[in-house]
Amino acid sequence: MNEETVQPTEMVTEGDPPAVVETDVDKLRKDLEKANREAAERRHANKQLAADLAALKSEREAQTVATLAEQGKFKELYEAAEKRAADEAARAADLESRIKAQELMILRQRVATEKGLPAALVDRLQGETPEELAADADVLLAAIPRPNAPALDGGTRGAAKSGLSANETRSIASRFNIDPRYLES
Repeated sequence: MNEETVQPTEMVTEGDPPAVVETDVDKLRKDLEKANREAAERRHANKQLAADLAALKSEREAQTVATLAEQGKFKELYEAAEKRAADEAARAADLESRIKAQELMILRQRVATEKGLPAALVDRLQGETPEELAADADVLLAAIPRPNAPALDGGTRGAAKSGLSANETRSIASRFNIDPRYLES
């Protein structure tokens, strides 16, 4: 760091007795130390106030329990605690079932993607394990009819060589959404 320059806050004249000259740096250092002390005292006071508040809250709760006990309302306290516990247990069970359902749906989607199953059939997969789901996906894939590929040569070889009737030609044409005259020779 650079050397600190000392600037006296008061001018010393020859006739004055030698006095301690306080510099700006020293004054700033003292101010900082004072501010730090005050901040530490405030933090300590805040901690003490927080502890006092917690003690008052626990004392108030103890007084409330004591008052209810004096009035013979233990049963109400017990029932309220039991109801809260039952509500929390039901909520936990609901969350667990929802998580399990989400995990199963993710597993179904993963198996369907791996097997090449159409997205519309993902919900039809049955099973709980990846192996069961994969076996069911294989069964579904086997049940899906696979269309024959249309002739790519303009239809000149399909109708004439196979001996298809006019109704069969129209059926094939409608299946592939093409004009039947392209299938005629």
